[in-house]
Amino acid sequence: MAYSANVINVMIASPTDVEKERDSIREIIHEWNAINAEDRNLVLMPLGWESHASPRMGDTAQGVINQQVLAHCDVLVACFWTRLGSPTEESPSGTVEEIKKHLEAGKPAMLYFSNTPAKPDSVNNEQYRALQNFRSECKKRGLVESYESMEEFREKFTRQLAQTVLREFPGPAPENREKTKRKTEQGELLPIVKTKKRLE
Repeated sequence: MAYSANVINVMIASPTDVEKERDSIREIIHEWNAINAEDRNLVLMPLGWESHASPRMGDTAQGVINQQVLAHCDVLVACFWTRLGSPTEESPSGTVEEIKKHLEAGKPAMLYFSNTPAKPDSVNNEQYRALQNFRSECKKRGLVESYESMEEFREKFTRQLAQTVLREFPGPAPENREKTKRKTEQGELLPIVKTKKRLE
């Protein structure tokens, strides 16, 4: 049965050493949609530069990503392990630039830092020092999360994603949901709204 839903864009930001976390974030978002989307009239859409950015000249690579992806996201989720990432013209890394610009726009960001042990010969010391400095800076500016394993990350992110959606994007009251459902069943499909801002 078709139903009307508002789309919340969730950008996944991270360096290259947390691929498993990126995959888990997408899986957990899809699980949230399967359980909650119809009842809440909300659909979470995972975004990433590798899937949503396309080649374009006239700006830096990070500038293109900022325009094509970051500017359209409503929530940002960032994960770090041993690397901060490659520097840009504006910031120590592309991920850091995305976080800063997202926060400057007044949008919620969820930051996670892995404490999982890494093989010493796989760690770039310069990258690791830069990451630790950034982590200390973030702790002074807000609440960040850490985890010891992928299992712990999945448990924490599943719970905290649900909390963030409830807090930042409250859905319609139950009686309004029933009205929306009846209209949809009668064939009066309501338009899909892309972001929360367009509802205001």
